[in-house]
This record gives sequence, C-alpha cells and structure tokens, in this order.
Amino acid sequence: MILSGVKLITFDATNTLLKFKKPPWDYYTAVAQQFGYTIDNERVRIQFLDSLNKLSNEHPNFGRKSIKWEKWWRCIVQLTFQDTIPNDKITEIGNILIHDFTTSKCWCPAKGAEELLQYLHKKNVCVGVISNFDPRLHQILCNFKIKSYLKFILTSYEIDSSKPNKIIFDRALKQSMSNVSPFECLHIGDNLEKDYLGAKNAGWHAILINENITEKDINLLNLTETSHNQILFNNLEELNDTLKIKMDKH
Repeated sequence: MILSGVKLITFDATNTLLKFKKPPWDYYTAVAQQFGYTIDNERVRIQFLDSLNKLSNEHPNFGRKSIKWEKWWRCIVQLTFQDTIPNDKITEIGNILIHDFTTSKCWCPAKGAEELLQYLHKKNVCVGVISNFDPRLHQILCNFKIKSYLKFILTSYEIDSSKPNKIIFDRALKQSMSNVSPFECLHIGDNLEKDYLGAKNAGWHAILINENITEKDINLLNLTETSHNQILFNNLEELNDTLKIKMDKH
C-alpha cells in the first residue's frame, strides 16, 4: 500500500462511507404500504432498477442539465409505481421518499467509517468526499457528523461532472486548498470503473472497498498477491486496521 507522501485522501459516499439500511426498493415498498398499497416487492425492485437505468441514460447526472435532481427522483418514483398506484398518491409518496432519503431512516454510516475518519483527522490528513450524488449528500453526511472530518464534499451534480471523469478528481485537488499533486492523492471507493479506474486514470492512487467483487473484476485488476492485499479490502474496518499499521510506522 502506497501511503508515504499521500497528502489527500478522498472517499466515495454510497456503499463506502454510507450504507443503505435496506435496499431502496424495499423502502419504496414499505412507504407504499403505509398508504394502503400492497405491492409485490420483486416487482418494485425490477421497476425501480429499470427506471433508474432509463433516467440515468435519458437525463444523466440526476438531470443536472435538464429536469434537475428533484424532478429526476419524482420520475423514478412515478415509473416505479406506475399502473399500481394513482398519480396523486404517487406524488405524496414521492414527497416522503425524497425527504426520507436524506435521513437516518434510509442511511447509516458504514462500519468503521467514523473510526477511520477520526484516525486520519488525528494524523492531519486532508480528507474529502467525491461522489456521484445529488446535493442532499451534504445534509446526509452532516446528520451523521461525518461532515466535521471533511475538508470538502464534491457531488457530481454540483460540479457537473461524474466519476470516472478526470474532471471531478482534478477539482478535488483544487478543493484541498493545498499544493497537492495527483501522485500524492488516494481515492477510496467501491466501484471498479468509477472509483478505482477513475482515480488511477487521473494519476491518483486508489483502494477498492468491495466484499462482493467478482472474479471477473479481480482479473481485470491483474493483481499480484501482494498488491491484492494492498488495494482490495472487504470493508473500512479492515482498511482501518491496515492503515494504522502502515501509517504508524512513519
């Protein structure tokens, strides 16, 4: 693991610093049930994922250049529940979902997240977040007091650029407010293409947090046994233990 000389560490949000308490489609089903609508959860899952794929293609980056993020999510709710719930009720359900997905009803910190951030803070490492997310991320991180450890939060929506585009990583260098070069930066995330390869293509170091990584993805990384243990971790707790060993030597 290359840590010597690293001055900036950034994290992805979803499935890295933050976890869903339950899959989003499960929460959609639960809210619909509160309104008296019992819908097959598998159907909700399929329609939610289909609508997510459709909107992501038709209006990338949460509708940043077209319908804007709130309407984007309302369209997701509409497409997920179409033909099963009346439109007026879908609007009410959408209001609740948009609100609740900013709160601890839907999110929780990943295990080991706060401990790792505390450790990096004590080591005076500049820490930020780079995430493909809408503007609600600021409030979500604030709710869990994670924001207090961060120098900056960059969402794809606010800077009009998504990972794995190099632009968002370059912006992070400027946000760090210090003279940092790409080879002095480390990004930590769960997605091979958006996080790991995105950071590497920007000239950064990268670590992958993913306990469910496929054999195909591992082969794409072309790792030796040594490098495998240095860049691929199951969770933040595991990474935290390794970082402490490595950083405390310096």
